[in-house]
Amino acid sequence: MRPIATVSQRVMLAVALAATLIWAGPIQAQQNDQLRNSPKIVKLFRPAVAKTSESTVRVVCDGKDAALGAVIGPDGWIITKASELRGTIMCKFKDGKEHSAKIVGIQPEYDLALLKIEATGLKAVEWRDSKDAKVGRWVASASPGDDPVAIGVVSVATRPLVLGDQPPKNLALDSGYLGVGLEDAMGAAKVNQVEPKSPADKAGVKVNDIITRINDKKVLGAESMINTIQKYRPGEEVTLKVKRGDAEPMEIKAKLDKRPAKLLGNPQERMGSALSNRRGGFPKILQHDTIIKPADCGGPLVDLDGKVVGINIARAGRSESYAIPSESVRELLLPLMSGMLPPPSDEIEVKTPQVPEKKREPDGK
Repeated sequence: MRPIATVSQRVMLAVALAATLIWAGPIQAQQNDQLRNSPKIVKLFRPAVAKTSESTVRVVCDGKDAALGAVIGPDGWIITKASELRGTIMCKFKDGKEHSAKIVGIQPEYDLALLKIEATGLKAVEWRDSKDAKVGRWVASASPGDDPVAIGVVSVATRPLVLGDQPPKNLALDSGYLGVGLEDAMGAAKVNQVEPKSPADKAGVKVNDIITRINDKKVLGAESMINTIQKYRPGEEVTLKVKRGDAEPMEIKAKLDKRPAKLLGNPQERMGSALSNRRGGFPKILQHDTIIKPADCGGPLVDLDGKVVGINIARAGRSESYAIPSESVRELLLPLMSGMLPPPSDEIEVKTPQVPEKKREPDGK
């Protein structure tokens, strides 16, 4: 009796046949991206995503598609992309069921959020280490439907973050520019670099300054400060509450400027593509050339056996998409589920030594 072909063997055979047809002529070759994601080719990958699609949800925020998510526990635990979450959150399953969801944990460096819904008996995804996703191997992005939302190949193996190796964290290129380098500092942001002649330099911001507030907004860390600054436009003035050494906290006013051209990135990377707002700065990534929409990030990236090798986290360029490696995601699940990584809130105060009430200065003054 002949052995039964595995899912991956059947898909590879179908893809090989399809590839032969695709490369039949120069015109087709020039349209590879469109052909690879054509209905006929996508259909060939149905066996690879069939099982995982039952563990994939559509995350809807305030009535609009925001992301995809992956079920990681039978009792209503779902992992997704954090920066797209806002307002009222709903999770829609393949069988049509909908559940309201709440955020129970966030890991900001990886831009991952853990959602909880009131449900039991859910099917969790099956993981596989990303080291098995070799360069050139086919991968597919599962959805809560029969077809994958996109297909592609691994272009760069899992690698740690190296400065300059990924795009900036955020994409708000028309936002105001302050001109500082930042790092986290116990519930605030520490300045580790001041760009010469930048608004920060002109205002008198110094390296090692600790920034705790921007106007009336608390700064909870480096990313919190970046996101706050990006809400302002060039020409607007912001007031920074700064702690410098042992001196009393001070206020520094800075007038934001336009972002320098050297920081705008390559405009060709945006041609024909909608990129994720948060698209860089991840500690580790698995890079693939899948043409995935920003609203389809947060869901599982699978190999031809249907095993999850990563969670899609960003469309980073015209031909670059990033996934958080499966082993990195699994390391974060227990801290997220146990409450060790709660979602940040403006109401969360930085813990300080207790002092008598009469000696405490009014907040923000």
